[in-house]
Amino acid sequence: MEPSPVRGGLRGALLEGRGRRGIGLIGEFKRCSPGGFIAYRDPYAYAEEIGGCVDAFSVLTEPTWFCGSPELIPVFSARRPVLFKDFVACREMVDAAALYGASAVLLILDMLGWSVLEELYEYARGLGLEALIEASCSRDAVEAANTYPEALIGLNARSLETLRVDFEAMLRELRAARSRSPTGTVLVAESGVRGPGDVARAAAAGADAVLVGTSLMRSPGWACAAAPSRGPRGSS
Repeated sequence: MEPSPVRGGLRGALLEGRGRRGIGLIGEFKRCSPGGFIAYRDPYAYAEEIGGCVDAFSVLTEPTWFCGSPELIPVFSARRPVLFKDFVACREMVDAAALYGASAVLLILDMLGWSVLEELYEYARGLGLEALIEASCSRDAVEAANTYPEALIGLNARSLETLRVDFEAMLRELRAARSRSPTGTVLVAESGVRGPGDVARAAAAGADAVLVGTSLMRSPGWACAAAPSRGPRGSS
């Protein structure tokens, strides 16, 4: 398969979305999770249905637990920038993201550690890819924002150890990260978003964008209703 000749920027797309609706929106294509089957959606139909309502896509590429494949990426990258969503742990996986036309890769700090994160971040940047660095606490999010100012910084409501989702805890970490992050940091709220109300709460807590998977896969129609009124940063 030939690499995609053009990749749109994930950061720029999310900031444009924030300007239009108050927060950027990443719609995820995820047919399964470790908890079981989520929903069957034809990828072409799904991309067409919500493509006009989201600013970017996240595509699960892990096959065993998430029923994903990197071959799904071109379906979505033809419409919007795409985040290559996987447990990226080596250069070969970054190569796959570039080959299939993703705009950015997910790098999970708690899984990689700072040393491997540094290696893969620099390698991805060398291939013209952006990175969404995922942290589980505000302290690490702020350190990542200071170390990698061009990266997007994600805070995940789901624990990698227990798989439990705690949306309220994520909001607290978002508020703390926003208050201490350098100007220009793009914060992304991940997991636990169930509808427009949660999108609005994430925006009020300081998120520049939200990544939404399960709830959109089950009810894609609410994507176009996610237009919160953005209040002061750090409020809830």
